[in-house]
Amino acid sequence: MLQFRFRLPLQASRPALAFCGSRTPRVSTARFISDKPNEVFTRLSDDNDPQRDAFFKYSWGSWLKNDRVEKEKRTTKFSIEGLTDVIGDLYVQAKVQAKTDSSKDQVAAPSYNPNLTVSLPHNLSADNIKSLSPNETLKITAMASIHEGKHHRIYKVDTNAGKSFVLRIPYATNSEATISYRLKSEVATMDFADLKLGLKVPKVYCFGANALNPIRQPFILQEFIEGRLLMRDWTPLEDDAKDKKSHLIKLNKVIEPLSQFQAKLLSVPFNQFGSLYFAKDVPESQEPAYNGETNPSLANRWRIGISVERCFWRQKSAMTLENVKKFTGPWSKDKPLDVVKDLGLLEAENAKARLALQQADASPAPVDETMLREQARTFENVAKISTMLFNTKSTVIPNMDELLKPRLHHPDLDPMNVLTNEKDGDATYLLDFENTTIKPFILQNSPQFVAYDGPKIYNLEEDVEGYKDLSEAEQVQYQFMYKRTRNQHLWESALNRTYSSLISAVAPPVKLLRSPYVACVERKNDAEYLLVDESLIQLREVWEVFAKNKLVDSTKFPLEYTQEQLQKHADDLNAFHEKLIKSPFAATQGWIPQDMFENLVNAGILVKEANGNYAIKQ
Repeated sequence: MLQFRFRLPLQASRPALAFCGSRTPRVSTARFISDKPNEVFTRLSDDNDPQRDAFFKYSWGSWLKNDRVEKEKRTTKFSIEGLTDVIGDLYVQAKVQAKTDSSKDQVAAPSYNPNLTVSLPHNLSADNIKSLSPNETLKITAMASIHEGKHHRIYKVDTNAGKSFVLRIPYATNSEATISYRLKSEVATMDFADLKLGLKVPKVYCFGANALNPIRQPFILQEFIEGRLLMRDWTPLEDDAKDKKSHLIKLNKVIEPLSQFQAKLLSVPFNQFGSLYFAKDVPESQEPAYNGETNPSLANRWRIGISVERCFWRQKSAMTLENVKKFTGPWSKDKPLDVVKDLGLLEAENAKARLALQQADASPAPVDETMLREQARTFENVAKISTMLFNTKSTVIPNMDELLKPRLHHPDLDPMNVLTNEKDGDATYLLDFENTTIKPFILQNSPQFVAYDGPKIYNLEEDVEGYKDLSEAEQVQYQFMYKRTRNQHLWESALNRTYSSLISAVAPPVKLLRSPYVACVERKNDAEYLLVDESLIQLREVWEVFAKNKLVDSTKFPLEYTQEQLQKHADDLNAFHEKLIKSPFAATQGWIPQDMFENLVNAGILVKEANGNYAIKQ
């Protein structure tokens, strides 16, 4: 029986290679719950054998539109022979490192290797990667695809040294340069979290920032951790217990470890806003990432470079790399709101670049020109209002100086991203640091698993008039609002315990002030610029009150809207919500889990059109 590892989707296709000798591995493809996978055979020496293709192809789900193209982007074909060479080289480096280790306090610098990989020698101890016999050659004995995520594929790799590795390969859904920056920053951030913050994270042994290495793919090779997903314990719609206590214990079992992770991530204030890299990857920066380091081997290990937060790189193919980099930092710690300003300017420039391609008949896909013009206007408004969103000298908001300091922000603090390891005393490991950035805490929203911006209900009978007389269906709706409110309140209470100096960031006025920026960060598709507009218009209604209380840096709302613009926005927003209601898979951008997709096709609910796309039968 195949075991649960990391964020393995239920019933996802899981190809595996089990090596029989040195020449003929066995390729098996199995569903998640399967006692005996189907097996086919391929030659290890034949890198182009089509029978091994299933091991690399995306199979977790399908798209209603452009399914073939989307799956091709997520094909992760790599060189198995090259992987063997890379892992074998790590064992050679481990022997050298064992002879040169002189002090546990001294940490070896990253090694930039001739094969265009970068290894972290301090993680290559015998305790971490085991060891081979003197005359033994490294061999990969088995491989399995254990997770097909949103942004990368995860393989488990077993060796004859008795050590299992995780090979992470990003999907080619972004440019090569974007993936390179993202990988470099992610590894450096995990290294920082391990060595400086003392967080439990998988140890990284080696990575390649592009496809020029022996594996022929950008990759991260890291520690395999056996454990249980914390998500299995998360029951967000848990009913309140009669004893008014046991349900809180159950919910806090998930909230507390994630809150502790956040507290450690926030504990080091940095000298700039941006993202972390190893010093050699940011040669133009001479400033240390942070002050006060007493360990000489860590003092110059990291630097701050351009931000890898996803919103700065998502769907930017219409712009050149150099033009994108003009807006991605790093930013001075004295100008915290420039993070918001540059995001607005970047999105406006991107809309204009896409519009130019559309008008020149050079757009890769047809786009509504009116929508692109509206996008440009909206994001220019974000840039215009950005430096006035907060009065950075405000004394009304407690600890404003602390809220504006550069602090590490993990965009995926989520129980799906945490493993509990029973063999390590139920220690919790934070697995994935993709797109981590450094920005003011006042701009950091609650994690998605507890975030809630709907109507707040703290007590059903007190806050909902006539609650007991409502129908069962109406009561269920209010119970949902109550439970979402409760969960977010538990998260904010945990923040107050772990980092009370930052608690004012969750005050309702502060949330409202950052809402245009949060809407920009969380935007997933073209039409969601309307949500950015909506947040700006909501601010317009309360700006005068905020100005009187010296929360904002301008007495007059800096944007102007005509009645025609407001009416058009209201009509467009209503149409947007109506379309969402009529589009069951809009939230996933048309992606459907594979088993559900097949069932819907077999039931005749999804119908294939002449152009190859699928539509819901009306």
